Amino acid sequence: MKEVTVKEIQSQIITLPGRPPAMLDRALAEIYETDTRSVNQAAKRNPDRFPDDFRFQLTEEETGILISQSVISRQSIAKSKPYAYTREGCNMMSACLETPVAVNRSVFIMRAFSAMEAGQRSQADIKSSAQTIGDFFDRSAKRFITALEVAKLAGIRDEHEARLTANRIAKETTGFDLLKFVRPGYVPVSETVRQEEDALITFLNIWWEKYGEEAVDSHYLRLMIIENDIPFDLGGGKQRSQKIRLSRTLGKMKGQEISSYYITEAGMYRNAKLWKLKPAVK
Repeated sequence: MKEVTVKEIQSQIITLPGRPPAMLDRALAEIYETDTRSVNQAAKRNPDRFPDDFRFQLTEEETGILISQSVISRQSIAKSKPYAYTREGCNMMSACLETPVAVNRSVFIMRAFSAMEAGQRSQADIKSSAQTIGDFFDRSAKRFITALEVAKLAGIRDEHEARLTANRIAKETTGFDLLKFVRPGYVPVSETVRQEEDALITFLNIWWEKYGEEAVDSHYLRLMIIENDIPFDLGGGKQRSQKIRLSRTLGKMKGQEISSYYITEAGMYRNAKLWKLKPAVK
């Protein structure tokens, strides 16, 4: 079974006018590690399980849209127009195929659809509130200027700290994060550290929940990080370099008490270093 991620699956979801988000039969077959014919035959054998809102055949217009977007080619639809499966249809297909791969991948597919729908809701919220952003900005800017003066009068001499204090006051009293709006992508050092600590604690909790005190190598820990979308820095390299980077990070934390756990070495297996998580004894 090859590795897949939620982001990879999400890239296979299509959106068409008047249709719910869906996945083409060939893409679904590839994710479930079978062929397109088997997927569509399973749906035809179980018509009661695949109503129109679970599975639909693309019209000529919809097919043309996907061809223009280079999602499919004219050669690939020479015999028949493809079918598309909605979130519910993809999930139902895993039950029809009943293969270990399909059962495992259906979880990733559901998460991919959820992530896409969350993004669409966010975009809708942004558009609906666009006309009021100017008012929020003006009100927050005035509050920020006043708060900045007060912060300095209160004895905060450091400019950076004074600005963060003023922005916090403006955000809490107006609901608008002026600093984030003016400087997109800006994250205060203290917040960056907190995010890294939260990611580490999440990593350790899931590690303990999944493996307990069992010895495990960096390969499986890396997969665990990816499968659970933990914002743990693995670097931008390939699989081997990510495993090496993870092992080095674990080595630096070895012996330290972190969130009621200790990371320890547990020997070697097939030239791979093993790691073990132990609870701190209070």
